[in-house]
Amino acid sequence: MKDRQSDVGVKAAPAKLVASQVGGHLALDFCNTAGEHLAERPDELLKDWESFVRWTVQVGLIEPELYGELVDSPSPIDEVWELREEIYHVGLTLALGETVAEHDLVAIREEANAPKPMVVSGGGRVHWRPDSQFASQQLRAVLAGEALSLFCSRRSARIGMCGGGLCGWLFLDESRGKRRRWCDMKDCGNREKARRYYRQQQKNK
Repeated sequence: MKDRQSDVGVKAAPAKLVASQVGGHLALDFCNTAGEHLAERPDELLKDWESFVRWTVQVGLIEPELYGELVDSPSPIDEVWELREEIYHVGLTLALGETVAEHDLVAIREEANAPKPMVVSGGGRVHWRPDSQFASQQLRAVLAGEALSLFCSRRSARIGMCGGGLCGWLFLDESRGKRRRWCDMKDCGNREKARRYYRQQQKNK
């Protein structure tokens, strides 16, 4: 008997990870789809529509079987980038302990007010099912809503920023005393330890 997926022609999402999920919140993981985010020219991880759809599968925003349907109905990636940067700007402002300007929230609110995808039930859970024709707008609406929900909650005081050079990745710092410093100890944390070791060795020469 043939595999059911092959019968219906379901295209599987590539396993290659788009971005590490270290933010502790969907909106912050969305922000972290640009590497070295504080650099003048960050490393773009959402290079095209396909990588955005693959990312939504990897973070559990949409079901894997929707990957092929959405990839086959591509949308411009520019509007996704624009929303990400608007959310990142507000998240970074909060991480630095600064006041968020009202006008910085306008575009995010507008995106959040756009029609959202259907919510369907299956497999013991509910999930989003975007319409392939309006998938970009609908998925942006979900991400904008998630961002506003976080920014308007007490958890916004827990937003931190990685201290590793120009990394700039954001995360929810759930540690006691808000002492987390790195997006990932295995990444920026280890690099910083290596830099400190090198500087110490240079001093001892």
